Amino acid sequence: MSAILILFSSLGGIGLLLVILVLRRSTSRTESADGLRIEHEARSQAQMDRVSYNARAVHNSMPTASDSYRQRRRSG
Repeated sequence: MSAILILFSSLGGIGLLLVILVLRRSTSRTESADGLRIEHEARSQAQMDRVSYNARAVHNSMPTASDSYRQRRRSG
């Protein structure tokens, strides 16, 4: 019986430590103007990349001279 109590108390202690660790984490955003500008540019670039390189945009266009598709056909 004491082994079970020791097991549960140690698991509870580990759980409590993990909860405290997660709650103490700093989740603050960037506060300086430069950091905010960099974050905004990164978000904008990521959005443009998602639109430019999605499956419909990539697979529904004709291959161009710079595409690897065209280069493979010449060498084969």
